[in-house]
Amino acid sequence: REDALAEPAAVVLVDDVTSFLTADLVAELQAQGRAVLGLYDPGDSQGKSELIDTGVDALVPSDVDPTDLVRQVVALAARQPQDRPSRPVARPTPATVRRCRVVGVTGPTGGVGVTEVAVELAATLAGADVPTALVDADELAPSLAQRLALPVHPNLHTAMRAAAQGRPVADSLHPLASRRPLRVLPGMVSGEDWQTVPPGTDATVLADLGVVHRAVVMDLGHCLPRVEGPTGNRYGQAEGLAGRADDLVLVAAPTPTAVSRTVELYARLAGRRPRLHVVLNKVGTDRFVRDEVVAELRRATGAGTVHTLAHDSAVPRAAWQGGRTGRGRFRRDVAAMAATLGLTA
Repeated sequence: REDALAEPAAVVLVDDVTSFLTADLVAELQAQGRAVLGLYDPGDSQGKSELIDTGVDALVPSDVDPTDLVRQVVALAARQPQDRPSRPVARPTPATVRRCRVVGVTGPTGGVGVTEVAVELAATLAGADVPTALVDADELAPSLAQRLALPVHPNLHTAMRAAAQGRPVADSLHPLASRRPLRVLPGMVSGEDWQTVPPGTDATVLADLGVVHRAVVMDLGHCLPRVEGPTGNRYGQAEGLAGRADDLVLVAAPTPTAVSRTVELYARLAGRRPRLHVVLNKVGTDRFVRDEVVAELRRATGAGTVHTLAHDSAVPRAAWQGGRTGRGRFRRDVAAMAATLGLTA
């Protein structure tokens, strides 16, 4: 995207699988006096339709004769900017932002199931006809793109850059065709990308997402504390996003290490504004172990309720298949938790 906007070209050629192509980008190029020529696969009607929706100036099939392609490029280059269609980039104002519920999901260590809970919680809300955005804000190991078999670009970095430049962030989201109310914003490709976004853009991203969504579910990873070093601050961004959530779901697992670290994380986040909810994931059939762990979490955190999610073999199977967890105990338990928290009301 940055190269397309920076290169002094009269005509920009894109195809129907260009990952960063959006209607917003086409409008910016046209506003600069450029023309945009789209190449589509003749056997893929959807790709052609998507190019048309972005507002490109002209279309040619990918098997076009090279001479005809050159003629089309020359013709577009000769057109004057006033002859080209332009599309104003609409930026939502605070008055148009509809209040949405922001839910952060975090956990103390890898393996407790933060990503799985975030994915199923977002899918549950979307299944209840709640337009939902699922955002990967894990600073250490973002995995939503791989987990849901999505492209890694555009992503959260793209959205934050758009927010910093006063452009809407919705074009950075990936729709999941099987669940139309659910759209996904993959995480940063590199941890260094977190250091390249201006402060405050996270709030702008959330505000923009609230324009067209009633719920935003954020995978916050482990909410790593800020670490100061000679090269600047590292981590702490997800913890800042946690402070902007309405609800924080803390995911624990029934192991001594996970429980102790969950208590530490709870203590670190307890002073934040969001409502904290403790969830015990991967609960087996041993009721004694379940009851003891739940009692320990309630005692150490002061949480009135500890929600439990059953261990379900459908969860790792869904991860390998790159889709939502199939019907089973885990899915029922997440739905019950969402209802208890009032998220699907």
